[in-house]
Amino acid sequence: MRKPLFCIWNNESIELRENQRNLAIQNLNLISERIIPIFDEATQTVANSLNIPVCCLGFLLGEEYQLKSVYGLSNLGLMNDLAKTRKIERQNTFATHVIDSHNYLVIENTLCDPFFSQNILTQHYGIVSYLGVPLTIFNGLCIGCLEVIDTTARKFTLQDINFLMITARWCVAEYERNELITPHNNFIKYCNNYQNFSSDILIDNVENFTSSPSLISSNNINDSEKYIRQLSFQLLNKLTQKLSIPLTSVIGMSSVLKQEIYGKLNSKQLEYLQIIHDSGQEMVTLVDEITKLANIKTEINLEFVPVDLENLGKQVIKSLETFAVSREHSLRLSIEPGEKIWKLDREKVKKTLYYLLITIIEGSRTGGEIQIHISQKMQTLKINCWVTHPWLGDGISFEKINAYECALKNYDSSLLQNNIDKKTSSQNSYEYDLICLLFSTYLAHLQGGNISLQGSPESGYRFIISMPISK
Repeated sequence: MRKPLFCIWNNESIELRENQRNLAIQNLNLISERIIPIFDEATQTVANSLNIPVCCLGFLLGEEYQLKSVYGLSNLGLMNDLAKTRKIERQNTFATHVIDSHNYLVIENTLCDPFFSQNILTQHYGIVSYLGVPLTIFNGLCIGCLEVIDTTARKFTLQDINFLMITARWCVAEYERNELITPHNNFIKYCNNYQNFSSDILIDNVENFTSSPSLISSNNINDSEKYIRQLSFQLLNKLTQKLSIPLTSVIGMSSVLKQEIYGKLNSKQLEYLQIIHDSGQEMVTLVDEITKLANIKTEINLEFVPVDLENLGKQVIKSLETFAVSREHSLRLSIEPGEKIWKLDREKVKKTLYYLLITIIEGSRTGGEIQIHISQKMQTLKINCWVTHPWLGDGISFEKINAYECALKNYDSSLLQNNIDKKTSSQNSYEYDLICLLFSTYLAHLQGGNISLQGSPESGYRFIISMPISK
C-alpha cells in the first residue's frame, strides 16, 4: 500500500519550477560538500526516535538526487554505490515523487506494489518500506526530501508521518536562520528577489499616499520626511524577512509538544521549549519594531523632556537581550558618576541607541560582550558602544570597519535635500546592519548630533553617539 502519489497542479512550467529549485539550492549554499550539523542531527534523531535503520536527507538538483546527510546507509550493504557516491539519478529515487507532489509518500511494502517493485532501490538495494516528506523553504518551494527506509515491511503511523514532517520543517528553518546571519548573503539576495513585500513597492505606495490631495497636501511633505520614510520601509522589509524564520520554529516546535511525540518531558523537549521561548521573544521584538516604524510620520518633530539615560539604556538592553543571546552576545551598560537626567527627545534617543546596537550585534562575531558607556562632555552627551571578545580583543569586527566607515562617510546631510531617490536606491542593496546604521545616523543628525567610528587597528574601533543637551 502506498499513499499519496500525485503531482500538484499550477500554472508554472516544469522548466520554471526546476530553475527556481536549482537557484534556491545554489543560493542556500547547499551545492558545496561541507557538512551541515543541523541536517546530521535531524537524520540521527529521526532514525533513533522511529527505531528505523536508514534515514536520508537530500536535494533534487538537475538530473541527480544528492544526499546531503545520511544515517545507516551501510544497512543497505557495506560500501554500496549509494553510500559511496551519495547520489542517484532522479528517475530511480522515490524522493522525486515527494518533491513533485509537495506531499509525503508512504510505501509499506514495495514488493507488493506494481509500480515501485521494479525500482532499482527495491531490486538492487533491497528497500521494502519507505516514508518521505518534503523539505520546504521559506517561500513554499520544495527543494528536497527527508526520508526513512527499512529492508522489511513496515506500517507507518500518523504519528510517524507528523514527526518526520515537523523535523523536516525544523531543520530547514534552523538552516535558513543560520544562513541569514552568516557573512555571505546569497540567500538574503534570493529572499529579496522573491519577496513581493519589497521596499520599492512600499516606497511607491508611500509616495502615492503623500501625493493624494484627499489625504495630505504634498506641500507639507518635505525631502527630509521622504528620506526617513524610505529608510523606514527598507527596515520594514528586512524585519519582515527576518520574522518568517523564527515564526516557522515556533509553529514547528509547538506542534511537536502538542502531539506529545516524546511522551513526558525529556532533554529534547526542554531544548524545544527553549527554542519556542527564544523565537517567540524575538518575534515579539520584531513585531513591536514594525508597529513603531509604521507610525514614523511624526519622526521629524522633536519633543524635549527630562530623560533618565541610565533607565533608558536599561530599557534598550532589555528589549535586545534575547536578540543578543541568540547570537551569543551579552550587553553591559555603564554610566559615569554625576548627572543622569538630561533634556532630550526620549523616543529618538532610544531609537538611535537601539538601532546602533543592532548594527553591532548583527555585524560582530559571536561570543562577544557589547559595552555601552554613557558620559557627558561639556554640553554634549556621549554614548560609546564597542565589543570586547575573549580571544579576538576589543573593538568592532575588523572585517566590517570599511563598510561602516564608507556608510558614515557617504552620509551627508546635504543629500537630504538633493538626489534623495538616487541615494536611497543605492541603499537597497545594503545588508541589515548597514541600514540600521544609516537609520541610527539619520536620527542622530535629526537631533543635531552625529555618530562616528573612532579607533585604530591596534586599539580597536568603537561607535560614538554625540548629542547636544538642550538647556
